[in-house]
Amino acid sequence: MTITRGLAATAVLAGIAVGTANTAWAVTMSGHYIYTSTNPTTNQSRTTDWNFTPCGDGCAFVAIPGGVSQARLVNGQWTMDATVDAQCTDGTVVREASHNHFTWDPNTLAGTTEVTDTVPACGNPAGYQQVNTLQLKAP
Repeated sequence: MTITRGLAATAVLAGIAVGTANTAWAVTMSGHYIYTSTNPTTNQSRTTDWNFTPCGDGCAFVAIPGGVSQARLVNGQWTMDATVDAQCTDGTVVREASHNHFTWDPNTLAGTTEVTDTVPACGNPAGYQQVNTLQLKAP
């Protein structure tokens, strides 16, 4: 009987520890990740490096090409806004051409990038919008 109770208590504590580990992971992002954005219409992908530095629970500074933004954990999803360069399929780059709103799941690191061009870029007029898929992976 004592062994059974001991095993049950151990199982409960192990479950709490696992739950706590998942929660701790969800509120902190740190280190280097590979960001991939894929246009669902053309299936073209763009990959860049993102580097996260925690700034508290549910907060991370993110070094992305062109600058640093701040990501926040809001309602169980990471979110971030940034002005980014447009990289056209012909290889040209239009500096600070779009406003991007990033959202990703803290467990799968998958989400979306909502792109709004703020100036004409890559054959699209200012105001052009699209939603790309987003995936973050540790290298």
